[in-house]
Amino acid sequence: MVRGRYVGPDLFHVTLAFLGEVPGSRVAEVVEAVREACGRHEAFVTSLGSLGTFGRASSAVLWQGFDRGREAWDALARDVRGELCAAGFWLDDKGFLPHVTLMHRADVAHGVLPMPCVDRGVVDSVTVFSSDLSGDRPRYEALERVSLGGVVD
Repeated sequence: MVRGRYVGPDLFHVTLAFLGEVPGSRVAEVVEAVREACGRHEAFVTSLGSLGTFGRASSAVLWQGFDRGREAWDALARDVRGELCAAGFWLDDKGFLPHVTLMHRADVAHGVLPMPCVDRGVVDSVTVFSSDLSGDRPRYEALERVSLGGVVD
């Protein structure tokens, strides 16, 4: 068993772009940039895939990536990030890797990784969140939900 701090399922998400501190007066610009990018994308089917880690084996971030829909994730993130940059927002230059964080401070050096969950779903919207990472547990507030086009069966 891997020891660490599990992320609650209610906090699972995929970060397309992290902006850091954004003044309240500019939130509408963020939403408009996301709306502009999402307008060029159709809803898509995705499925969870393999597990991976960031950081040191004794204190890693354990995450689960996506097998199906990877190209759609990449294109959506590229467009969202491009629109945000065009609107004058600074983004880090880390490459985008679509994933869901499962655990922080995971000791994967001495434990057996859990079996990955294989689940499938439809991505049909992007939500702009405000995050407060100052407490013991992150708090997220949904500011705006922007739909992608199309319907997927």
